[in-house]
Amino acid sequence: MTGASRGLGVYIARALAAEGVNLALAARTLAPVEELARELSASGVRAVAIRTDVAVAADRTALLQRAAAELGGIDILVNNAALETNLAFADFSLSAIDEMLNVDLVAPVLLTRELLPQLLERKTGHIVNIASLAGKSATPFNVPYSTAKGGLILFTHSLRAELRGTGVSTSVVVPGFVSETGMFAAKTQEHGLTAPAIVGTSTPEKVARAVVRVIKSDVLETIVAPGPMRLSQAFNQVFPEAFAWFVTRIGAMEPFKKMASMKSSTP
Repeated sequence: MTGASRGLGVYIARALAAEGVNLALAARTLAPVEELARELSASGVRAVAIRTDVAVAADRTALLQRAAAELGGIDILVNNAALETNLAFADFSLSAIDEMLNVDLVAPVLLTRELLPQLLERKTGHIVNIASLAGKSATPFNVPYSTAKGGLILFTHSLRAELRGTGVSTSVVVPGFVSETGMFAAKTQEHGLTAPAIVGTSTPEKVARAVVRVIKSDVLETIVAPGPMRLSQAFNQVFPEAFAWFVTRIGAMEPFKKMASMKSSTP
């Protein structure tokens, strides 16, 4: 799995390890994934840490080769690595947009493509993409991230339809605001930022359990957010303009504007 050094990646890795899954833990910074690998190995699974920049083609190839060699093959790929920055779109540098789209969308697509022939040959395997509610509806001050996550959701749906009957499947987990870890949690701790009541937050453990569930039950998509937000997405699909007006009216987009004003980011 990618993006295993912090945030949701740590929780997802622990949840998979609890199910007896051996893990190749990939991240750009090696020390945190080495520590996590030691922790998980002590629980009885095999866990290896692999320094990987998913935006670099040679790193993606090396990750798949070493993971297969160390673990005896790859059955599950979790594309979790992502960059997020809240900023007015006109204030983004071209290089920052390019990097975010590469890490958040292009890398998981290409990593999946590189692994897929192995899975198809064995007629088994599961690819899980970690997206965001930012990819389900208009999200101001988060445009590159929202664009990438929206693309990742549709990529998952399209590939799953193509793979039907092959023994290989795909799923996408779509979290909303997450407490305890990640950029929004950091802003909550540092600046007292809170999510609107109708939006709410979910724990990282709940997101991690959703990853396990979509693999075990072969679920196409699951939204991890409080009930009102899950229900509102059905309305959004039919009446996107009305939904955008409504969420703006109730202040649901204000956290993104506030985070943009703080000029910080979390990968």
